[in-house]
Amino acid sequence: MGNHSERRMPASAPPPHASAPTLASRQLPDRVRSLLGGILEYSSDEIERTLVGMLNEFEQQLFKYAEQARSNIVQTRWLEAQRVVKRTRPDLVPRFLILLEAELATIKDPPGPKSLIGGFRLNRDELSLVDNLDLDETTVLTEVAGRVEVRNSLPLYLLGQRFGVLAGKPAFDAETVPVGPHALCRMLRQASECLELSGEHRALLYRTFERHLAPLYGTFIESINTYLSRHGVLPNLHYVPVRARPAATQTGPARRAPGELSGGGEAGAGGAGGAGGPGGAGTGGVGIASGTGTGTGYGTGTGYGGGSTARTAGGGAGPAGGGMALGGMDAGGEDSFQQMRHLLAGRRQLLGKLVGGAPRATPGNAVLVEPTLVQDALGSLQKKPLGPVMVGGKPTVRTIAHLKQDLLAQLRQATPDGKPPALPEEDNDTIDLVGMLFDHLMKDVRPNSPASNLLAKLQVPLLRVALQDKGFFTRRQHPARQMLNAIAETGAYWLGEDDTDQQLVGKMQSVVDRTVREFDGDVSVFGNLLEDLSSHLQTVSRKAEVAEKRHVEAARGKERLALARERAAAVVEGLLKKQNLPRFTHTLLSQAWTDVLALTSLRQGEDSDAWKQQLEIAERLVGVAKAGPGAAGIPPAEARALQQEIQGALSQVGYHADEAAAIAQRLVDPQGGGSDDDSAASRTELTMRLKARARLGEDLQQAKKKKVVLAPDEQARLEQIKHLPFGTWFEFTLNQQGEKVRRRLSWFSTVTGHVLFVNHRGQKVGEHTLEGLAKAMAQGQVKVVEEEKGTLIDRAWNTVMNALRSFAGGSSGNSSSEAPAR
Repeated sequence: MGNHSERRMPASAPPPHASAPTLASRQLPDRVRSLLGGILEYSSDEIERTLVGMLNEFEQQLFKYAEQARSNIVQTRWLEAQRVVKRTRPDLVPRFLILLEAELATIKDPPGPKSLIGGFRLNRDELSLVDNLDLDETTVLTEVAGRVEVRNSLPLYLLGQRFGVLAGKPAFDAETVPVGPHALCRMLRQASECLELSGEHRALLYRTFERHLAPLYGTFIESINTYLSRHGVLPNLHYVPVRARPAATQTGPARRAPGELSGGGEAGAGGAGGAGGPGGAGTGGVGIASGTGTGTGYGTGTGYGGGSTARTAGGGAGPAGGGMALGGMDAGGEDSFQQMRHLLAGRRQLLGKLVGGAPRATPGNAVLVEPTLVQDALGSLQKKPLGPVMVGGKPTVRTIAHLKQDLLAQLRQATPDGKPPALPEEDNDTIDLVGMLFDHLMKDVRPNSPASNLLAKLQVPLLRVALQDKGFFTRRQHPARQMLNAIAETGAYWLGEDDTDQQLVGKMQSVVDRTVREFDGDVSVFGNLLEDLSSHLQTVSRKAEVAEKRHVEAARGKERLALARERAAAVVEGLLKKQNLPRFTHTLLSQAWTDVLALTSLRQGEDSDAWKQQLEIAERLVGVAKAGPGAAGIPPAEARALQQEIQGALSQVGYHADEAAAIAQRLVDPQGGGSDDDSAASRTELTMRLKARARLGEDLQQAKKKKVVLAPDEQARLEQIKHLPFGTWFEFTLNQQGEKVRRRLSWFSTVTGHVLFVNHRGQKVGEHTLEGLAKAMAQGQVKVVEEEKGTLIDRAWNTVMNALRSFAGGSSGNSSSEAPAR
């Protein structure tokens, strides 16, 4: 850092972005301003959390370096930096967010170079001398931005296309995307001037920023891509590598050059004309397809162009040609597997063009490994306990790709002269297919959950099965495939973090551990263990049915109680209407005696003698209270009988015997017992206790009293829910990270508005009302799960095959759009 290491910004210096533009101050279309405002709102929350975490760690780093300093001078410098940061850190986040809004507000400005050196923008004709400190900081920030960019190049590319649409300009590159890593680093450099740090301390700050930004940045820009897509900005934009086709087999339009936008017409059509319009193409080595977007100015009209594609009604392209269904079929055997290999080869060829060469290059001195050696090496790996997989210093989910690396390392020990091993091409394809299948299965389970760990343990045995028996891919009734499906489905649906069944987890762990321990080529092991697991799952399912029935019966009982309480309250209210009664009597009848009538109605009905008797008692108590102090009281014998009836009725609704006796005595003989002052105090105390008591069905009544006003779309959702059959599955979004959980609609009441949801184990989950559920559905937080056909592994396999067909371009005879055989 040289002599510049102590340079600081003066505390009184005005911020370089004091006059930075805002969204409100720029001439932007209303729709564009609204979308940019949404991006700013979301980004502000995410970036604020990142910056606060960065500053907290940065302060700890400063203190750590001070403790490790070898001289008092150096220690003082680090401690002084920490003190200054504590004082100035509140200014960092506001300055950063002002700069972020300025980046978004100026997307339509004429293009110009942006630099990590200097102020908000550098003009093209502006020249200045740059000292060594600026160059050092620029190098650090450029490296930080470059590393983040490389890890997220694809979503950044797509985001650049969408920002080009918003700006009405060509696609933005990674350095000019307003929320790209280069832009964020520029903002950090300018905003951090308020911290008054020296050069060495700023370099440490920038690296701390990278540690907090890098793990979250991928999700951050994916969320912005999703937001723009949902709001009509290139809604079907996706990454389409352009496949080179021989001229002899090419049909349809002329082949596009790599990097062209896949569109619905000649160059310049659809959008505002050519690459410079709102739907214009970006530059790069791949194509971009937008399956919809006609007439909106936000995209062109077709999907993947060229080749044998069949136009769909929506303007996209679907695979053409016949052939068999590759997604989980029961016929075809070896021929079907060769079809899969052919599709995989097409994918590999296209991906190879993206990186400028073949993706799977075999060294010239490599030794081809025999299949028996591959099985032996996997057998050795199967006996070893799973070790943690660390990526960037953090544990991550083990994948088949990690297993392949371990396999090659194991095989290297068996090759002569330390030459690198090479797997047979068919084995390579098998490993890739199994890897794609596991990747899709893992999307349905939570990371680091019991199900995730169980699937990781099954990777080696199932890879061995697939290598020796290709029926694993084509036979639905293959025992190993059924075992994998049972573990995946149970893990995805039954083992949520909030309701983990430890007994079920233990059983699944036992079955998987036995599979790992006992499998050595004999596939029948999977059948025996699957039978054991299925028997346990049937028992769990029966318990779930019983538990669900109990919850439904309890919910229906609450509904009947709510109806009875509502009827009793109406009767008592009619009895007390326009009656000038003492407060004690009025409180007793409107609360405690309403509960007595509700319980009587619930048990014996309103036509019963008990109901009539309780109503008669209420009328007599009203008469006693209205008679006043000077009136003749009830005869002693009749008073004792009435008092006992009241005491017994109150005891049935939860009153203690002594408390019920005191209330009954005061009702029957209001003036009896003690002086007037003592009597009044006693009545007041009893009145307060009556009001404070929890009442029968009070929670249901309070919930019903809350009137909820629904918007038209929410009202439509409410009507939809009311027509759904019991047993319908719903999917709830748990948080902003997109975690989802499924719940079963077990019962609902149109009277109380109460909705009962249970999990897969039949346990009640959450408190819901019809109106609240309708609002959540209208907001996209809850949705009805459509009926899914086939097993989880079949659906995952169909997804894999569809992805491979998309790379094949739908060429005839190589793929099919048919559903899998059932």
